[in-house]
Amino acid sequence: MEQKEQNFFEKYGLEVSAGEVELGKTYPIYGMITKILDETPGHVVVEINFSITANMIVPEKDKVEVLKERAFEPGIFISTVTTKQPTVTVDCQTVVFGRRQTYSA
Repeated sequence: MEQKEQNFFEKYGLEVSAGEVELGKTYPIYGMITKILDETPGHVVVEINFSITANMIVPEKDKVEVLKERAFEPGIFISTVTTKQPTVTVDCQTVVFGRRQTYSA
């Protein structure tokens, strides 16, 4: 699995880094939805990586269902930081999930 992740990062020219995020800046956040806080169509609020609150504009109920189905699957959340205290809150514009894994017995 580690080899797959390395190939993904190399393919897209990504790197993992630590540092201070800036208000108003947009970042790709790699992680997963760990909790759905509000699933109201039009204003969905999720928790990413157990620590980041993400506000999403998802007007269609079927798209909200997709988010619920894909929770705990890795994805990239393109998000703008809106607050840093007491926790990081972002406005998420786009979510990119990987291909679903298919298994056959």
